[in-house]
Amino acid sequence: MRKIIGICNLHDDPHLGLLTENRPCGSVSFLGRYGLVDFTLSNFSNSHIDNVYVLVKTGILQMRNHIGSGAIWTNNTKRGFIKLMINEKGLFSPKFNTDIANIRLNMNLQYADFDYAVVAPSFMLASIDYRPIIDAHEDSDADITIVYSHMKDTDEEFINCDKLKIDKHGKVLEIDTHLGKSSEADISLESFVIKRDVLMRILEETPNISEMYNLRQMINYYSKHNELLIRAYEFKGYVAPILSFDHYVKSSFELLDYENRKQLFLEDWPIYTTTHNTPPSLYKDSAQVKNSFIANGSVIKGKVINSIISREVVVEKGASLKNCIIFTRTEIGKDVKMEYVLADKSVRISTVKDLKGQEDKVLYIKQGVKI
Repeated sequence: MRKIIGICNLHDDPHLGLLTENRPCGSVSFLGRYGLVDFTLSNFSNSHIDNVYVLVKTGILQMRNHIGSGAIWTNNTKRGFIKLMINEKGLFSPKFNTDIANIRLNMNLQYADFDYAVVAPSFMLASIDYRPIIDAHEDSDADITIVYSHMKDTDEEFINCDKLKIDKHGKVLEIDTHLGKSSEADISLESFVIKRDVLMRILEETPNISEMYNLRQMINYYSKHNELLIRAYEFKGYVAPILSFDHYVKSSFELLDYENRKQLFLEDWPIYTTTHNTPPSLYKDSAQVKNSFIANGSVIKGKVINSIISREVVVEKGASLKNCIIFTRTEIGKDVKMEYVLADKSVRISTVKDLKGQEDKVLYIKQGVKI
């Protein structure tokens, strides 16, 4: 029976503006109750991958607080685990703080018993079953399999992501940076299935090529020099890319639409997250709610339209929220009007009564601010 390990790679995560100023991308709240990393960890869990390493670049405390023991995502509670890894040496040399350096320092893979490693990021949200991908990888005898999606409207989206050129047999001929010059492209989801001996080779050879190269760059290097057999596997499901602050906002609001949401949240594919001992949401007689996510522990006395409300948020009577994203423990005071606003954790809004951003430029309020 083949043995698989999962590697959740947070090193190559994009910056989401002020959202990731003081937290890693993986711990950013999403849809009021999830962290972005939950989708990757749930994919591993649902694919029966119980030995998981999380490579953290910065913000180890936030990730530990969110993931905890990892038991939520572990099926085999005796042998399964989720281990968080950080390259402490790399914290003083950010350009050398790569995923490969993290693996080399922490994971002792030469002693690990596995046949294949599945590597995935936290910023491409999708419900991916890795079992058929591993089957295809095994059958093709590929060294590396790259999971990709054929995307449209790429003249504006997925800029700077990896674009694949694939032959009719599924072999990757070229990996290039997508610069938005085409309206359709085969975009890498930065999910890889890698043979054990190939991963060990990458770890060994990287210092001789460049200490600054990460895993994705090394795969691109091997592709360019045609040194490994790299194949592609097309994922045809829904993908919500979180590549910037604007992408985060766009994907959040898109998932208010049930037709989009049902493609990400599948009936037989649960997305697990950290549980909190909070009561159900409370809706007072004055509350008006339409097309919104309201997390548990919130108290709604005002109007909430097309918005996402996290845990333990209070919206006072007379307040009106439209197209807003509100993070945990924020309080919206009486008669406050808000539209196109993202309020981070523990914000207090009471004195200023009118806050308005724009559809293409949402107003961001930093964590802990009082207005």
